[in-house]
Amino acid sequence: MLMDLTPPPVMLSKYKLAPSKQRGQNFLNDSNVIRKIVDEIAPEPDDVIVEIGPGFGALTFELAERARHVIAVELDGGIVRAFREEYGENPRITLIEGDILRFDLEEARRSHKCERLLVVGNIPYSITSPLIRMLTDAKRKVKRAALMVQSEVGERVVARRADRAYSGLSVVVQYHAQARLLFTVRSSCFFPKPKVDSKLVELDFERAPGRDSSAEFFESVVQAAFGKRRKMLRRSLADILTRCCMTSGELEAATGIELTRRGETLDVSEFESLAIALEASETSAGTTES
Repeated sequence: MLMDLTPPPVMLSKYKLAPSKQRGQNFLNDSNVIRKIVDEIAPEPDDVIVEIGPGFGALTFELAERARHVIAVELDGGIVRAFREEYGENPRITLIEGDILRFDLEEARRSHKCERLLVVGNIPYSITSPLIRMLTDAKRKVKRAALMVQSEVGERVVARRADRAYSGLSVVVQYHAQARLLFTVRSSCFFPKPKVDSKLVELDFERAPGRDSSAEFFESVVQAAFGKRRKMLRRSLADILTRCCMTSGELEAATGIELTRRGETLDVSEFESLAIALEASETSAGTTES
């Protein structure tokens, strides 16, 4: 059952606060959507959840009812003060004033004695890319992440080859996690109302396929291919081919992938094939030189 929370407009007025456009502060304000989000996240009784930007607790208290503990990380000191004054202390919630991009997931996991964390949050556009980078780097500490992002970003995260939204972000995220779209949240469900709708996406790190390439090398290949996405692969990968002492013909022979194709026509497994072959050639060349 949802806790009877003070609505965001009332909280803002009561504590003399104003939403920050710079920080992308739009507060969930629809109890049906809140319930639907928590049902989709489906926390288990022993889960420890890191909530990004709890705001005035729209999701926080409901998550705490279902999980073992919620660590709510909020950057805005005024909101932290209002949250504490309005609701006091809750033994199942730890409210931290701080920057999620500097938050120590490993310390949180260790201090709460859990194998992997669940991460949940309504993510401002300005930190979406660095946050996803943080999560993929920490994927052995996080079992799943449920992120509310701008619709355009959500479409890119889950896009598959041949989709219009398919991009380097799609490939890198899906290399590290199983990504799926949960549902769309209309802008009318927030206060103040943003200009665009949002999408709730899930990144499942536990069920991600095993990978044989190094993540760093894989991502360098993807970045090169999409950095010059209108060019054929033999052109966009030219610098990497040179570095790895490999010709385009040799790479085609090793992978069965024609380098007359463009990056957006390859799926994740094909990018991995390229990365494995190129990295093996670079390693071989380095061994020969030494």
